[in-house]
Amino acid sequence: MANVDLHAQTETHHHADHAHEEHHHGNFWTNYVFSEDHKVIAKQFLITGMAWALIGGILSVLFRLQLGFPDADLSWLRPILGGWLTPEGKIDPEFYLALVTMHGTIMVFFVLTAGLSGTFSNFLIPLQIGARDMASGFMNMLSYWFFFVSSVIMFISLFISTGPASGGWVIYPPLSALPQAMQGSGLGMTLWLVAMAIFIASSLLGSINYITTVINMRTQGMSFTKLPLTIWAFFFTAIIGVLSFPVLFAAALLLIFDRSFGTSFYLSDIYMVLPLKLSPLIPESQSSDTRPWWVLCYSSLFYHS
Repeated sequence: MANVDLHAQTETHHHADHAHEEHHHGNFWTNYVFSEDHKVIAKQFLITGMAWALIGGILSVLFRLQLGFPDADLSWLRPILGGWLTPEGKIDPEFYLALVTMHGTIMVFFVLTAGLSGTFSNFLIPLQIGARDMASGFMNMLSYWFFFVSSVIMFISLFISTGPASGGWVIYPPLSALPQAMQGSGLGMTLWLVAMAIFIASSLLGSINYITTVINMRTQGMSFTKLPLTIWAFFFTAIIGVLSFPVLFAAALLLIFDRSFGTSFYLSDIYMVLPLKLSPLIPESQSSDTRPWWVLCYSSLFYHS
């Protein structure tokens, strides 16, 4: 009987090793680009997140130069910023808002949420629960490439002629809902919303995969009470993401509808017929100590997430 069990274990290890060898004998594209291996995907998230951290840091340096040295002549930045510098060598006010907006977006979503969480969750969860890989390698791969596409769209928005989104990283309407509100409310804002919608889809795919892996793929004998604290942190982070990101997706989607399809989820009728000049942004009948209902509607969705 012992010989039979030993033979069965040998066969199992042989098949597992054979499958492992087949994975490593794939071509470059399947092993390193469109890989379903959790370690490779973790490295992809890490590299992309580090690139975004560098970009976000550069944007931070630019607007902090203006903030820290308001009287300094920054004309030496003209080869980089071009027309976004005033004749006096100061950063254009609207571009300053765009720098703050993009810095906040990059650091909160593309570095902390995707870069760090995507890296460590993918790399550590299978290793610490005794699984060979994530529950769905294909979903894991899609999660990264959705994130990559989102990153490309957000990066492109930095270089359009009207400038990137500049309504603050929380993107409150009406600055985000009215394309004519300011330069950064035009194409840059549209690209921001599209990039965020794709980013949220990426985060949801990853979160569902993490939760499924922790619940279903723990090694024999590892109960929930024996899980490492690291895995508990990843597990609850994924649960919070699944509960909150759909709300943020809805907020972004409704903003896209308001901007592109003439709806008024965040805008009352008076704003739908305003001319290009937005004055006043808040009706005179609106009490100065209260916030417009459409701002409350958006902020409720945003901060719920």
